[in-house]
This record gives sequence, structure tokens and C-alpha cells, in this order.
Amino acid sequence: MTGKLLGDSVAKPKAPSDVSSDDEGQAMLSGELHQEPQGRRRKPNPWGFSIYQRHLPSWLPQRFALCVLAHLGFVLLYIMRSNMSVAVVRMTTPYAVLENDHLTTRLDFDWTLPQQGFLLSSFFFGYILTQIPGGYLACTWGGRRIFGLGLFGASLVSILTPMIGISIGFYGFAIARFFCGFFEGVTYPAIHSMWNHWAPPLERASLVSGAFSGAYMGAALSMAQNVTALPSMSWQELFYVSGCYSLLWCIVWFAWGAEDPEEDPMITDQEFNYLMENKARHWEDKLNIPWRKILLSTRVWAINICHFAANWGFYTILTELPSFMRYALHYDVKEMAAVASLPFLAMALSAAFGGIFIDKTLLRFLSTTYTRKVTVCITFLAQMMFFFLAGKATERHEFVLCFVGALFFGGLSWAGFSANHLDIAPDYASVLLGISNTFGTIPGIVSPLLTSYIVDQKDDPASWSVVFLISGYIYAAAAFFYVMFGSGEIQDWANSDESQKLTSSRKKTNNDAETGPEVHSD
Repeated sequence: MTGKLLGDSVAKPKAPSDVSSDDEGQAMLSGELHQEPQGRRRKPNPWGFSIYQRHLPSWLPQRFALCVLAHLGFVLLYIMRSNMSVAVVRMTTPYAVLENDHLTTRLDFDWTLPQQGFLLSSFFFGYILTQIPGGYLACTWGGRRIFGLGLFGASLVSILTPMIGISIGFYGFAIARFFCGFFEGVTYPAIHSMWNHWAPPLERASLVSGAFSGAYMGAALSMAQNVTALPSMSWQELFYVSGCYSLLWCIVWFAWGAEDPEEDPMITDQEFNYLMENKARHWEDKLNIPWRKILLSTRVWAINICHFAANWGFYTILTELPSFMRYALHYDVKEMAAVASLPFLAMALSAAFGGIFIDKTLLRFLSTTYTRKVTVCITFLAQMMFFFLAGKATERHEFVLCFVGALFFGGLSWAGFSANHLDIAPDYASVLLGISNTFGTIPGIVSPLLTSYIVDQKDDPASWSVVFLISGYIYAAAAFFYVMFGSGEIQDWANSDESQKLTSSRKKTNNDAETGPEVHSD
């Protein structure tokens, strides 16, 4: 540890003369640059604590360990989010019970299709309310803390959901789902605030999409494990199990690491020095948020529309796939367990490895702007094609292949636009994600309600085709808008001295791949 107290001078060691520029570039990517910025020091950890005071092994940088933990956090978040989509099939399906040597048919809840659609949407009524406040709180209090507190609150609500629903009835379930969404709403903007400290420019897509891919892995596990478990366990246990596992995760999250590399007792000196060379501003300086310029920026609106489109198709499949497979395609419960998880598993894998692919390939040869535009355009048009094909499909395996293909490219698309907030305004990334995820939440509210009115008979594949065609047109419109107005450059309203330093570092590392001015306005 070479940092000193404020006011002390820090000598910057010179690199050995026999180290080539290529070796230095590799050292920067691996976090092994042995130069510490002048005036930097390690700070005490005033909020967090750590049960681990020893350094991590050199092969596991702390930023990657945090990415793995965040990935697991999103797995649990999406299991809790998806529980109702799976449980509602069991809750509204008659089942036989042996009473006094006679078989009796029972039904837990006799809900209409519009009621089921409202129940699935109630999560997002709460979710949409905390997106922008979550971004602001993450800016001021720290993203890591807000992320952990959001998941902690959602886990408590998940455990209490069966009790509240059984006691009050339909509206009790709706209230519980509302508050589950309320707590989960802060998680996406909060994690972006954390990456502003921990994600170097050349690793943004990898770390961001790697963490977010946990959401789709959670959806896959929810479809597979929950549907498999339903015959042997009650629907109530789905909420209990996911809530308890989430509480255990919260303990590990709050005990591991810190908000900032300067507060982290586990980070190695090599990784600390590398991150200090490549980090953006301190969160303490980000209270003056340019709200008007953000809301009027066409670059921000390009991200908002992308987020809306990406979530429209995803939420349509997430909330309606169990019902579609059960009633329209006539899958039994065991078949659903194996098949329903495939699209989300494909999305989880493509999101996790798509960011690495983009960081290691496209970003090396194209500017950040072209990299984001190429990724979004190709992936959105591919999703459009698969949803159009689903609207014309007639066989069960054709539907499944279309859903797998659509969500596979959906995972890749997140490597394009999910890191774009950090590209254009790293200082305010959590606020931008809060805004874009607000628009991304609207499909979660509208899509189930719209589907419940379009599909008046759930066993009619023809009415489902209208739902799929709507998704395809939305992807096409979003791809066009992003190609016209998207950008990967830091905007003038988001510029700061350290942001300019960040931009210069990116330009140097990209070997002058980016051309034109480094700071752009709309």
C-alpha cells in the first residue's frame, strides 16, 4: 500500500525500461498497473464493513468478485419477480383432493383473466415509482448500499406474500407484489452507480452485462425449478424459499467489500492503482444533477426507447410464457419445466458473454458510438424477425425456437445499450438508468394488461400471434431511433475534468479508433 494521507506527496514510480507498450496495455486490462495516481490515498470505510481483511488472490480482482455477487443478486431478484407468473398457474388450476375416500376437486383462487393480468402488472406499479429516486439515492448514499437494501426489502415482502394474500385476498396479493416491486425498483440504477467506481472504460460492457445476466438466469431458474417443484410443494413455498435465500445473500453482500476502491480492505494494490487511474468522479461531488439537460437530450431518449423495446418483448415472454405453453401449446407441467427455461437460459448466457465479446472485439476496432449502434441494430432487428416468425408459427417446436432466438439476441442487446449510460454521462449513470428503467418498466405494466384483452381465449394461438407481432414492430422502431440519435460520447452537460481524462484514456487505449471531438452535445 503506497497511498499517504492528504497533503503528503506521493512519488509516482517509473515503469521499467524493458516493459513494452503492449505489455503495459495488457497490464492495464488485467488491473496490474503498478502506478498510483498522485494525491490518492485509501479512505476509511465509514458505511460498510468487511469480515475479510486479507487481499483476494491475484487471479480474482475485487471488481470481478463484486460482479459475481451482483450476478447472484439479480438471480434472486428475478426469481422473486417471476414467482407469481409461475405460481398463478397452480393457484388458478383445479386439483383433486382425497377426502373421506372420495376425490374432490378444489380451486385455490377463481380469478378471471383480466384479474390475473392485473396481478402480474401490480409488481411494476411499485417498480416504476422507485427508479428515478433510486438513482438519486445511489448518487448520494452509494449504489452498493442501496442495491443491498432494495434486495433486503424485497426478500422480506416475498416471505410475507402468502400470509398477506391469504388474509386479505386478491388485493392482498396485489399489495404484496406492489411493495416487492417498490423495493426492487432501486436495484438497477443502484448497481450502475457502483460500476461508476469499479468499471474501467474497456470493461464496462463485460461487468455491466455480466451482472445483469443474473436477471435472466433467475428467470430461467424460476421457470425450471419452480415448475418442477410445484407438484411436490405448495405455491406458498416458492415465495418462502426465494425470500430466505435472498436474506442470506444480503448478509454476504453487506459483509463483502466496500462502496469505493478507496474504502475496500480486500483490494490489492495493483488493482487499486489501476482503478484510480481510470475512475470517474467521486459520488460526493455529484449532487448538482442537470435534470433539464438530461431530459432534453436526444442521446438519453435513444437509450430510453431502447430500454422500453428490450423490456417489451422480454416481459411479454416472462409473464405470459407459462400460460401460453400450458393452454395454447398444451404442455404438461413436466414438459414446461424443461422447455420454459430454455429462452431465459439462452438470454443469460448471451448477456454474460456478449459483453466480453464486445469489449474484446468491436470496441477494439470501432468507436464507442459505432459499437453501440451496430450491437443494438443487429440484435433488435434479429428479435423483430423472431417475433414475426412466432406470429406465423404453427408447431410447438417452432414457437420454442422463436422464443429462444428472440431472447438470445435480447441478451446480446444489453451489451449494447445497458453500458451506454456510463458512456455518455458516467457521473450521472445511476440517474440515467433510473430514467431509462422507468420507461423500461412501462411494458411490464402494459404488456400483461394488453395481452389479457387481446387473448380472450388462452387456448387460441391465433390471438397470441397478434401479441408477438406487436413486439416485433416495437423492436424495429427502436432500432431505427437509436441508429439515428444514439451516441457513445460523453455529453457536454455531463463533462468534468476527470471525465475528460477518462475520455482521453479511452481514446489512447482504442489506438485512435475514435474520431471527431470527444465531448458532444445534442
